Amino acid sequence: MREGVQGLGWFVRRTDDPAALGRFYLDALHLPALRSWERFEGAGTMFYAGDVAVFEINKGGQAPVVDPMHSECTPIFRARSISDAEDDIIAAGGHAVGAEKSEAAETHFFTDIKGNVFGLRTADDASDFAPDVKAALRWAAGERGSEMLQSLPETLQDLGTVRLRVEDPVALCAFYAEMLGLDVLGEPTPYLARLHMGGTGILELVSGGARRPIPHDRIDVTDVWILRVYDFISMKAHLTVNRVHLVNNVELPGGWLEYYADPEGHLFGFQERKAPDPNVPTTNLREDLAARKRFGR
Repeated sequence: MREGVQGLGWFVRRTDDPAALGRFYLDALHLPALRSWERFEGAGTMFYAGDVAVFEINKGGQAPVVDPMHSECTPIFRARSISDAEDDIIAAGGHAVGAEKSEAAETHFFTDIKGNVFGLRTADDASDFAPDVKAALRWAAGERGSEMLQSLPETLQDLGTVRLRVEDPVALCAFYAEMLGLDVLGEPTPYLARLHMGGTGILELVSGGARRPIPHDRIDVTDVWILRVYDFISMKAHLTVNRVHLVNNVELPGGWLEYYADPEGHLFGFQERKAPDPNVPTTNLREDLAARKRFGR
């Protein structure tokens, strides 16, 4: 694992009605709300999603793909009780749209009130993959997220997996390992490859996707994952030297954020938050302070 990568930092889901979709996830998954906003360009909500991850609902995106077999980028939560969580999802207006079963775990897929796909996967405490081992140890120790943030419900532990449906899992696995420094989990196959995103997060590359045009702007992409890093300049230099396509360069009041397209046109990003400054409130957000504490910075 690249030394400057901490883990999955943000999963952004865009919609034409972020206020309504934010209320859905609050009711359906009971994710702790970090903050909401309503500005001239729309509303949004940020939720704590376990480990060092934030699940963000924002304005933009394209029409959703309601079939989990064709959804390009799907957030999958590590679940401790799928049946109990499912009751709340259905009561909030979500729909069950399929399930998968492997020797180790079950994954149940749902659509939210806008038709976007998300999943719940049973925690695999017997796995020897580093993120699963870490998750199992934390759960057994009674840890429910971060001591500095409100806990997730007992039904969920964290946003454990980001599933990306791609054309060539083996080639993209090599790309993410080389470009971002993510550790490969197991042996990649033409059907499935996994990488450790840091912490308890897994990037899952599944066959059945397709190459797509490189997006012109992050706002056009419905779902995107973003790493939390602490070596932004060197990561940027590495991707630039290797001619990875830059989509957006964003300087925020509290950090630096860039979005890139992988060789198949899928969007990803990484962000480094600025060091805490008592005179700059945006550098003292709860989730950033908690992440720095966990990273030992």
